[in-house]
Amino acid sequence: MEKYEIKPFGDQILIEPITKKQTLISDQKSLCEYGEVIAIGDEVKKIKVGQKIGFLIWGLNSLELNGKKYYFCQETPEFILGVIEVQGDVASSV
Repeated sequence: MEKYEIKPFGDQILIEPITKKQTLISDQKSLCEYGEVIAIGDEVKKIKVGQKIGFLIWGLNSLELNGKKYYFCQETPEFILGVIEVQGDVASSV
């Protein structure tokens, strides 16, 4: 199997969605997801690789590699809702 390394440009963030049974809905009733930041562009200031973030999926570009889906997202409040700090074992609470 081939291995890929993706480096986003500018203020882009590469996110791998976390698929759990929880659903996030924004104040505007938009469907949201949460995921792990896999890579960031050179202009990203606040988000770090490895963080878990909540984000709006409407209007985002997606990419599928080796059966996994990824999203590209700008570092703006229109797309990123915030950083999620995981306390304890999330899998056991699902």
